[in-house]
Amino acid sequence: MVSFIDDIQLCSYHKLNQIQVKMDWISSVLGANFSEQMQRLLMIHEEHFHRLICYLEQNDTKSEKSHTLQLFAGCELKDDIQVDNRVHLAWDGEDLFRRDEQQGFWIFLKPIGYILKPAVESAFWDSVRKHYMQEYCFDIMRKILRYSRIKENVPPEVTVSRHDALDGTITLSCTATGFYPHSILLSWEKGYEHAVWGKESSRGTLPNADGTFYLQVTLELLSGDPGTGYTCVVEHSELKTPAAYPVPEKPTKEKCWAVALVIMTVVILGVSCALAFLTRKEKKAGEQPCKTPEAK
Repeated sequence: MVSFIDDIQLCSYHKLNQIQVKMDWISSVLGANFSEQMQRLLMIHEEHFHRLICYLEQNDTKSEKSHTLQLFAGCELKDDIQVDNRVHLAWDGEDLFRRDEQQGFWIFLKPIGYILKPAVESAFWDSVRKHYMQEYCFDIMRKILRYSRIKENVPPEVTVSRHDALDGTITLSCTATGFYPHSILLSWEKGYEHAVWGKESSRGTLPNADGTFYLQVTLELLSGDPGTGYTCVVEHSELKTPAAYPVPEKPTKEKCWAVALVIMTVVILGVSCALAFLTRKEKKAGEQPCKTPEAK
């Protein structure tokens, strides 16, 4: 079992490592007995899953020697209002059935899923599902959001840069940092077209020390591309509309000479001040103190 809220992992369970809470403050928010209660509950579910696997594999026509049964359950809150909840059951990585909460019925996607149709559509299973969603999804999420700053959404800070290598290679970089929640989309645009004109790379969205996130996407352009007209488009839940950040143009020779001149001027002034200071210090050291005439 792996539990997330807004793409932040809260806790996990493995039969060898038992239940692991990822952040200490979660245990204090959910209560001292939370881990023990979840441990007992998951061990019971583990037995039920083994029985269900044995039942389903008797009716599976495939020849695999081992099978995987996965349960996906999620719920959504907006301004403390229960918006949606969903349940999927997957067999060997393929959904057997899922719940359409808006329509109020189950959708069966695989023939083997129809074997469980009478149980899934029963009033008993419906009451159990609602109870579990309320207690272990909605209520837990409310407690966490009430006592933590995890609900404070922050828009990204974006910087775009350009690097021209000596061999003529041009690399564009778009960096978004300090944003929350985790989900974000960075894409390249040239003119009015969304596409990739080169080799795009990224290490993915990474966490910052303050609980926010960081993402950098680079684009190495094709040979001969001057790198003009590019824009980094950022989409995030805290941005009302996608934000566009143009890539800076390549500095002209005049700008390069101006920058070089400023740097040389600063260096010359710095050296001149240092030499003047040393000369004055040496001059003072060479001066002899005046002798006061002795009184006769």
